Amino acid sequence: MIAIPELDELADGVPVSPRNIAGLPMPRDRRLLSQPGLRPRVLRDRRGRFPFPVPNGWFVVACSADLAPGDVRPLRYFGRDLVLFRGIDGAPHVLDAHCAHLGAHLAVGGQVEESCIRCPFHGWKFDGGTGECVDVPYDDVAYIPRTATMRSYPTLDRNHMIWAWHHLEGGEPFYDVPVVPEFGDHGWLPIVVRDFEVATCCQEMAENNVDRAHFKFVHGTDAVPEETFLVDGAYKKAMSEDGTFIREGYGLGLGVLRLKGWTTFLSSTTPIDEDNVHVRWVFTAPRSLGDSAARDAAEMFCEGISQDIPIWENKVYQEPPVLRPGEKDIGEHRRWCRQFYSVKEIAP
Repeated sequence: MIAIPELDELADGVPVSPRNIAGLPMPRDRRLLSQPGLRPRVLRDRRGRFPFPVPNGWFVVACSADLAPGDVRPLRYFGRDLVLFRGIDGAPHVLDAHCAHLGAHLAVGGQVEESCIRCPFHGWKFDGGTGECVDVPYDDVAYIPRTATMRSYPTLDRNHMIWAWHHLEGGEPFYDVPVVPEFGDHGWLPIVVRDFEVATCCQEMAENNVDRAHFKFVHGTDAVPEETFLVDGAYKKAMSEDGTFIREGYGLGLGVLRLKGWTTFLSSTTPIDEDNVHVRWVFTAPRSLGDSAARDAAEMFCEGISQDIPIWENKVYQEPPVLRPGEKDIGEHRRWCRQFYSVKEIAP
């Protein structure tokens, strides 16, 4: 059944609801990012639409400024319950949430000690970097079995964000999170962060970047943009013919977009599970453009993505797709994506 919110108005005064939403192009409504109840959703069940698991890669799990030393936070990403904490030394750590002893959730009463977290149930203490139990405080048995180990996730604090490495089989990182120098440059404005959830997956969102024809029909651009591509393993770069637009991708879900003389922004699309993602965008802009430049860029891109959200949340993954000759980049993109999944075979 279609979810039908009450009729309301867009920021520009154009009324929209699922009753009268019309495409070509899709309407802009940045409220869709923060108010999912306003989104038109016609699928009865959006689960199980994609023939692949949560991808391997680096993903943002929190904003750095939101986690002080000693803080503990529950998370739900990668289809798992997780615990995030910052050690007394300032280093962040991510572990599976449930204690290896009797299953207590470490984010509910767990206490940080140095670079470890102590379980609130029986006081077992786990190292944040390795996940190993390093102390059982209530008996005199020195031996701690190796099975008393929590799964730990490699973690970085970079670009004002905390990143965790997810690999379905526990593999080590095979690419890095780039440093965005503009974020630390006094000639650039303080960052502006926007975040929202979408009922889709990382690959579907990334596919938009190579689906050039959709810009005309979804976003109302005058023409289909032309870009040149460079692909090197987990790295992908796209650039406009005049060089004013450069988008770099690292794995599935991490991107840095630069629009020359206007804005730089970093994006992370973090899998909540196989069917839902949490998107974070981090914007900055040259100070010379004025104090509101980064915020203005964020609002413009948020309005643009609001046109895509109703399509993503109601479409299915068509395999094989019926592509026109000029859409070969979509097929190439799907083949490139296979390297980020821990499965023997992804449909060609």
